[in-house]
Amino acid sequence: MKNTWLFLNQMSFDATKIDSDTTVILGFSGYGSVGTTVLNHIVEVLKVESIGFWGNLSWFHKGNLESPITMYELDVKSDNPKEKFVLVTSRLPIPVVGYNALPDAFWKWITQEILSWEAKRYIIIGGLREDVRNSSDDSWVTLIPTKKYTELFDTKRTFRDDLSIKGPISFLLGEGTAYRFPILSILSYCNTYEVDLDASLLALKELEKLLNLVLESEEIQEFDYSFLESSFDFIQDDASPFNEEYEEEFDEEFNEEYEEEFDEDFKKLNERDKSSNSNKTSSFSSNSTFSENKNERDDLKRYK
Repeated sequence: MKNTWLFLNQMSFDATKIDSDTTVILGFSGYGSVGTTVLNHIVEVLKVESIGFWGNLSWFHKGNLESPITMYELDVKSDNPKEKFVLVTSRLPIPVVGYNALPDAFWKWITQEILSWEAKRYIIIGGLREDVRNSSDDSWVTLIPTKKYTELFDTKRTFRDDLSIKGPISFLLGEGTAYRFPILSILSYCNTYEVDLDASLLALKELEKLLNLVLESEEIQEFDYSFLESSFDFIQDDASPFNEEYEEEFDEEFNEEYEEEFDEDFKKLNERDKSSNSNKTSSFSSNSTFSENKNERDDLKRYK
């Protein structure tokens, strides 16, 4: 049975809150849960206000209404008094790779929606498997800017030619390169399967240095979402491996149900009015899956 608490047509956000002075910082689950951990740390220790939501599950935390994917306005002092910071993060460990990962179409849609905000720049944080790190590297953090980002902010690429990336980071960099958006990915080498707090701390310090902000980087503070576990709709698996026959059947079922809706929504996205007075919301559907508990490991061996 598929989980249904993260449909894209349940997105609620007024995109007029973002302008040409806004830096959008993103973090999702992935290798080492680096992106989610860094963004959730910022939400836990700094002053934020929730301003947008994805999903039909919600709760209150420290006075803020939150959802599986939540957007926040971050209140910090910057060198530029006009600059604003918006966070986009999965408050829960939504898988981006592995058998339980959301469909690529979900991340494709999210990428196009986020880039339609036309912010000053976008910074996405994630992890790289530690076993692909070159022993001669002198850093545990690597950077991938798009050409436009380098032109505007002089940040050089340190990511090697012989590595690959997956999930929302890949989509954001791909769209950003094709359509010349200023996008930077901060990737920290990490433990593949477990939440890697050390790798997250390194990525946080890199973000702090690049933005010249104080992000309380002495120690990572995690979000304890255990109070929500009774609210989750879990995948009902047996103990057998996810076989190719079932995978093909799922893909075929998903394509039949959603392919036309994806195409229509992408068409609407390209055609819709970008007037500063309009609220940007979507009418788009996708099914999500969620791991049975926060300690469950995705089977990522086929991605190595």
